[in-house]
Amino acid sequence: MAFSTSVSLVLFIFAISSCWSSVSADLRSDLKDFAGLVPRRRIGFIAARYYIFDPRFRQAVEFVRSDEFTNTWQEIRAAPDFVNIINYLTENGSGYDVTTLVDRLIARLKAFQLSRTVPVELMLRRDLTTFLRDTLQSLPRTRIYSLMAQKVRQGGEFAKLYKALRDKDFKDLVQRARKSAELKAPLRRLSQKSINVDELLQILFEIISWGPQV
Repeated sequence: MAFSTSVSLVLFIFAISSCWSSVSADLRSDLKDFAGLVPRRRIGFIAARYYIFDPRFRQAVEFVRSDEFTNTWQEIRAAPDFVNIINYLTENGSGYDVTTLVDRLIARLKAFQLSRTVPVELMLRRDLTTFLRDTLQSLPRTRIYSLMAQKVRQGGEFAKLYKALRDKDFKDLVQRARKSAELKAPLRRLSQKSINVDELLQILFEIISWGPQV
């Protein structure tokens, strides 16, 4: 996968793991269990290494912190096809209005801070092709699958949300939004800033696929 996916993945992992306060207690508890499996310190070191050595990574991070990104996000947020995705997750997922969670995620992305120190062994391994592999291999896939399976068996809000994410209707809504005329310009702007939405979506669906069939 291209480098721009790596930028988005690291920002997403850090941001989503710090937004729990906006969701219900049941779902918040479940999501915290998953956040506990993420090796945030190591991934932070990996991100810092790339921030130091790769100008495209710096471009993406600085764009996310800019007013231009805020304006781009507002365009995306207002697009009818994106609103349909939010409504779907609200109505068919946990029952929680995810609008606040999504908006808080963007705020967390803007405040994202990279580590100021990086272990020597990570500094020496700085080629672009190792970044995504390092990041994904840092995630404990077997433990994530086991926890997903446990949460699905238990039912509750996470199980509802997970089933909604695995449903074909969700994928169809995402694909429709990806091809939306209203989203063409803002998504192109993201691509110009080294944030490739197609590859980010591929990563999202890959991680969802780590869980059990429902």
